[in-house]
Amino acid sequence: MKNEIHELLYHFSEEGQDGYDLNEVQLLEERDAERTEKLKLLLHNEDRYIAYQAMLILLAWAEPEGFKQLDEFISEKWAEKETFEPHRMYGEDNVYDVIANALYIATLNRKPEHELYPFIKHFLEIYGNQFFASNLKDFLLKKNCRPLLKEIEQAIHNAVQDNRYYLASQLFPVIVHYDKSTFNQYIDIFSGLVNQDNRIIYNIEKAKKNLIA
Repeated sequence: MKNEIHELLYHFSEEGQDGYDLNEVQLLEERDAERTEKLKLLLHNEDRYIAYQAMLILLAWAEPEGFKQLDEFISEKWAEKETFEPHRMYGEDNVYDVIANALYIATLNRKPEHELYPFIKHFLEIYGNQFFASNLKDFLLKKNCRPLLKEIEQAIHNAVQDNRYYLASQLFPVIVHYDKSTFNQYIDIFSGLVNQDNRIIYNIEKAKKNLIA
């Protein structure tokens, strides 16, 4: 049984290459119905990590059951009960950021981005309290998230208030991307925080590029 689960979650075969990688499985273009149904069954596995991984794949494949499971993941606060994606450098749980990447892949599989707004809004609400590496930022930049501008701005304020200065600065290029007038509003704030975390410089430079784009 363990081998079958391993094959379902990690095995991919495309263009003559075989391997074991969940992210590659998410990106598969050719997906058979039998595998999809078996993954749906894994959503009920007693091991929450296995159920979570099956959810990631089904989300990426834009399967309704994946989104239903994500609703449950959020409402039952799974991430408060165990760690799913410990970041290799910072040790914090990057789970919601990994989920954001699965949602992005879903848009490549014709899932309308506006249908994902409720999930993205939730991620912005918990931004600062939760760790996000870069996938949420990429989603906000690559997809049309202009309707979420107020939520993005509030997430910046929340992260600054929580002393998560670099995390806040990640959204600086995003907000400038949608509203260039916000650059002058935030540049002094983030310039003044560079001494707290010099990685903020990268996001300031990114915001400057978005200002002239």
